[in-house]
Amino acid sequence: MQSKKKYGLPKQYILNVGTLQERKNALLIVKAIKGTDYNLVLVGGEKKYAQKIHSYIKENNLNNQVSFLKNVSANELAVVYQMATIFCYPSLCEGFGIPIIEALFSKTPVITSQGNCFPEAGGPNSIYIDPTSEESLREAFKSLYYNESERKRIADLGYIFVQRFSDEEVAKNLFQVYKSML
Repeated sequence: MQSKKKYGLPKQYILNVGTLQERKNALLIVKAIKGTDYNLVLVGGEKKYAQKIHSYIKENNLNNQVSFLKNVSANELAVVYQMATIFCYPSLCEGFGIPIIEALFSKTPVITSQGNCFPEAGGPNSIYIDPTSEESLREAFKSLYYNESERKRIADLGYIFVQRFSDEEVAKNLFQVYKSML
């Protein structure tokens, strides 16, 4: 609760974690919440691309719906993930998508991009959208934001899936690779 108070977090919010840069595609999330009462929390450093986001927010009077958090400690970030209603990661390309794994470990339902590495990180129960479509993302939000039972179902299944990335499982798999080489 201290983190919620410290950062002025709303009761329900969509979370995005990562540097605000073009390929991370956070502007799509801001556009998708326009005309809704959804809240968005963006956590991460800002690159030049962030100016597009700030401009869009100002032009569309979304200031009360979007919060920017920077320099969040690892412990506080874990709490911010756990309190989120939905984690959204509409990135255009990634090497893997660690924030997706972090969200799943936090029992937060995930909406992310189709293709690339995202299904490997998000598993079969995350929701996958076209990262170029505001409408696709808006529909995904609509299906989850006020549907607590569906969010819980997806979060629970995602948590089971993500156990394959636990330290123990990774170590066991690495050991098997070494063993097969001998």
